[in-house]
Amino acid sequence: MPADFKPSALPSCMLMAAAIALSAGCGGDPFQRQPIKGVASFAGKPIKFGTVRFEPAEKQPAGTSASIKDGEFKVERAAGIGPGKYKVWVQAFDRSGEVAAGAAPGSEGPPPKDILPAKYLNEPATEFTVNKVTDDKPNEVNLDLK
Repeated sequence: MPADFKPSALPSCMLMAAAIALSAGCGGDPFQRQPIKGVASFAGKPIKFGTVRFEPAEKQPAGTSASIKDGEFKVERAAGIGPGKYKVWVQAFDRSGEVAAGAAPGSEGPPPKDILPAKYLNEPATEFTVNKVTDDKPNEVNLDLK
């Protein structure tokens, strides 16, 4: 140890190191995730069963997805995406694909059928810009597909 080392300086050095670590983002959300909610309809009717997917259109590190049920979807902040522009992809199904209560294994029938026009398989339904918001006022996306 250096000759001028003072043991009393050790606790303040430890506090300074902890402050630097916390200010570097240890415990914050580096992605600045944002909540999203919305409604999805096709031909004027709410999509009963489906999914919505947000794919980065710029340099965001990740996208997210949510289930559509009775025309509504919601992405909580914990599963949200950072601010920026996203391509929004939608799928809608003729049924949920869930097995009826009490059904025997293997009796679920054929997989759900996609009911949207083929163009929605090849191109996004729209683009949407996610902004910084509060939990009580999430980003809102209204998808009225034709």
